[in-house]
Amino acid sequence: MEQQIIDQTLTRIRAALEAGQVEEAIAALSALHPADRAEAYTELDDDHQAEVLPRLDVESTAELLEELEDEEAVEAAAILPPERLADVLDEMEPDDAADVLGDLSPEQAATVIAQMDDEQKEDVVPLLAYEDDTAGGLMTPDVPHLRRQWTCQQAIDHLRQLHPDTETPYYLYVIDRNGKLIGIVGLRDLIIADPSTTVEAVMNRKVISVPVGTDQEEVARLFTKYGLLAVPVADAEGRFIGVIHNDDIVEVIEEEAAEDLYRLSNVADSDLQVFSPVKMSIQRRLPWLLVNLGTAFLAASVVSLFETTIAQLAVLAVFQSIVAGQGGNAGTQTLAMMVRGLAVGEIEFRDAWRAMAREAGIGIIHGAIVGMCVAIGAYLWKGIPMLGVVIGLAMVGNMIAAGIAGTLVPLTLKALKLDPALASAVMVTTVTDCVGFGLFLGLATLFLPYLK
Repeated sequence: MEQQIIDQTLTRIRAALEAGQVEEAIAALSALHPADRAEAYTELDDDHQAEVLPRLDVESTAELLEELEDEEAVEAAAILPPERLADVLDEMEPDDAADVLGDLSPEQAATVIAQMDDEQKEDVVPLLAYEDDTAGGLMTPDVPHLRRQWTCQQAIDHLRQLHPDTETPYYLYVIDRNGKLIGIVGLRDLIIADPSTTVEAVMNRKVISVPVGTDQEEVARLFTKYGLLAVPVADAEGRFIGVIHNDDIVEVIEEEAAEDLYRLSNVADSDLQVFSPVKMSIQRRLPWLLVNLGTAFLAASVVSLFETTIAQLAVLAVFQSIVAGQGGNAGTQTLAMMVRGLAVGEIEFRDAWRAMAREAGIGIIHGAIVGMCVAIGAYLWKGIPMLGVVIGLAMVGNMIAAGIAGTLVPLTLKALKLDPALASAVMVTTVTDCVGFGLFLGLATLFLPYLK
């Protein structure tokens, strides 16, 4: 339904722009939800974007930039003159404004910052010091906080004076005189408590917080594990400096999932899209194809060791890919679960032996069942009983190897501080190919007199 509305609106916008009715096009675009507005905007061609964007009001432009992907937001920001962009950034959440500024050239960023509102500038500029994928890069610094000696009535009066925006969650943070976080209190608790009760009496001292340099993947894991709406951020001295909201983490979870999916497919850059420039796609994807080519030659060299055996019984060439292929599929299954387990903190390197033993056991069962099916099929097809036995044994062995490799490779890469999703697939596939070919053809050589 949403897509239908967006498509209909796009038709109206394009027709209005072709007729020179820019205000009508802007009205149609502004009527959409900010998320749909961003999607519709990206569907417009460059000329139409350049025509519409500068004539949107400041608030609508700010909402648009907050919803656009980073690269698209930077392209949109480039359309606006510095003074207009400064006004737009003043309306944005500090963390979103910092993301836009961080992607501009230093000269452009400095020009825009100089024209921003002083209050917003104080919140945004410190965020530029943090990497985008850390807690500091995700947090919003302008967050209401309370003092423990206040009464609940004083705390409510304080909030009335601040007029916090609608995106501020109903978590309120309590700090001491040194700015350190000492407790958390819900807005509901303040409202229902006796007005003369102190904040300290109703606050919860068990606060889950993260250091400013924490990786965004670890922050996302905390949100998921504890079902949080927000997480406070502390600096190196333990002082409360900001909060990460759940809407920021939803984006992180999506990014991390896309990154792992891409890397399991040997695509190093998760920013690549279907219609990314051809040159960029080739640069980012070709290197791993060449790596795969090298591993393919390694597997082929294993097969070449048994050329004499294959020459005597050509039917072996038909079945060798089944053994290697099924091992690869099993290895991919194990690998996917291991990468996911590492990402969400379910497994550590200390669990390696237990995990390998478990996957090896599963590999024996899978190998026995699949091997039996293949053995029966091979016998019915070719009428050679021993061929079925060789395939079945090779299948069991390769399934065991797949389970061990699918477990050990990502754990080892993680222990070496490398991304387990990026290189694991190539290495596991290489293991299952080489072991599969070697086992099958090696057993075939051993039992060759019984296969003729």
